[in-house]
Amino acid sequence: MKRYCLTYDVLLLVCCYIAVCLGGDDAVFKAIEICREKLEGDPHFPKVQHSLAQLLDSQITSSGSEWDTALAKEVVQLYQDVGNPPDNVEEKRMPPMKIRFESLMRGATIAKDVLRERQQAISCYMLAMHIDGLDQGSILVAFEETLKLLLSSTIRKQGAGIDILGEIEDDKHDPLHISLQLCDYVASKYPNEPLVHEFKGATLRKLKQPNLAHQSYEQALVKSREQYIECRNGAQQNIDNKCIVELKKFINTSILVAAAAREAGISFDDQMSCLTAVEKYAAPVLASAQKFIGEERQMATDDITGEMVELYNNMGVLEKKRGSLPQAVKFFRQALDINPTDGHALVQLASVSSHEEDGRILSEVKGLDPGYVAGLFDGYSSRFESELVDVLNYVGHELVYTYLRDALPNATDIDTVVDLGCGTGLLGELIATDMPWVAIHGTDLSQRMVDISLERKTRSGGSVYSTVSNLDAAEFLSNFEEASVDCVVASDVFIYIGDVSNVLDECIKCLVEGGLIGFTVESYEAAAADNGLRLLPSGRFGHSKEYVYQIARNHGFHVLSWKDAVLRQQSGKDVNGAVVIMQKKR
Repeated sequence: MKRYCLTYDVLLLVCCYIAVCLGGDDAVFKAIEICREKLEGDPHFPKVQHSLAQLLDSQITSSGSEWDTALAKEVVQLYQDVGNPPDNVEEKRMPPMKIRFESLMRGATIAKDVLRERQQAISCYMLAMHIDGLDQGSILVAFEETLKLLLSSTIRKQGAGIDILGEIEDDKHDPLHISLQLCDYVASKYPNEPLVHEFKGATLRKLKQPNLAHQSYEQALVKSREQYIECRNGAQQNIDNKCIVELKKFINTSILVAAAAREAGISFDDQMSCLTAVEKYAAPVLASAQKFIGEERQMATDDITGEMVELYNNMGVLEKKRGSLPQAVKFFRQALDINPTDGHALVQLASVSSHEEDGRILSEVKGLDPGYVAGLFDGYSSRFESELVDVLNYVGHELVYTYLRDALPNATDIDTVVDLGCGTGLLGELIATDMPWVAIHGTDLSQRMVDISLERKTRSGGSVYSTVSNLDAAEFLSNFEEASVDCVVASDVFIYIGDVSNVLDECIKCLVEGGLIGFTVESYEAAAADNGLRLLPSGRFGHSKEYVYQIARNHGFHVLSWKDAVLRQQSGKDVNGAVVIMQKKR
């Protein structure tokens, strides 16, 4: 009888594997049914739980429906049971260690990205870190994901939900204290790993302990430099893939040390020394890579380009803060020599240079790369609303909604609104509060902004947004069916896009006949030689009135209203702009 059961179990797992890899929907559903039947009579069978989890995982979509939510919860629990089975499970029923680790990591991903349950994601990651016999690389991957979540969110203090391991004390459930304890735990296992000291430094920065944070970052820098030099000395050539990885870590850690030094009140010279020291190692590597030809050169330089650009940008920003503008310009130009479209370098050059040649370069800039904009607002997300509204007196969202509402002949006819660059949901909340029947679909390049807006509620407790995506404006709009959207809004968004031709192309397709667009622009008096679009010293684009009217005509829109307005304050001065309402021509 025992042999028969074992044969049946093996047959079951083989059938599930075939269904996952080769079968159609019918085969998958049949395999799911078989797995469920097996687990009803034998609930603690990790190999079958793993098969069922994979089968159900393939059925999860991103629609956010109640069915998907319930399914995702079941899948996460199954993956967690696979990765952390009861102690009394027989060895032959246990999946391999790699499967246990991958199950917990996948469960964490679903909890984080589908369910938005960060506490459960952290629990999965921490369980993965503590699987007996796990290799260092896997432990560090789980550690890194855990720390990212702990440092990017505030976890509710509800009992000992986070305290799932003996190494973590149960008297403090604050995410920053948990982060420190995890750093100390992993450092005790791998004292020479720079990543641990980097995350400890990041945690201490959040705890407002700049001197201790700087010390941790310096420890990370020492170890990172040692690892790179050791790799370089053992490499057969100057450009070695493993050494490039170590060099990139060395550059990034040096940038972090310089930033921590600034917060700790350490001198400009010492801050700059962190950056110039790594440049001496990195610049020759980049020069060697640039000697290659064609595709080989592209592959070699791509590996280090981003880090070198950020290094020169940080050196430029440091010189700018010191007041040495010519030196700052030099570093920003070096960044642009490597990547002529780098948004950070272009924005900084616009803020400091009055050279005619730089002016020519900037006049040709029609947009900023999405990665720069996403990074800018990821870093700004935690203080975005309080700083923008309370400190800078931003009112753009209120003005867009006021003038849009005035332009609507009958608001009750509105069913669908798209909020481009929705941020934390300031504009969306105004619409949802006044027109609760409307489905609002938001998008933002910043994943952190997306996370915040997804959680935003109206005063009555309902969700502001039906969906929120992490896509650029034009791509997001392209997902809507023709003539399916009533209004598109974009508050403080086009100033970061620049040339909005692609956005208007998609708007004209998805808007209903007579549909509206409401947005803000910052004022710019066009010179005779340009077309009315310019990257301003503020790092944002200015759009002239003539440009807006012309581009409206070119894309099938009629400008209903142009209202001059003060949109916000900056450095104690008014930022002048306009609120524009355009209508799709009937």
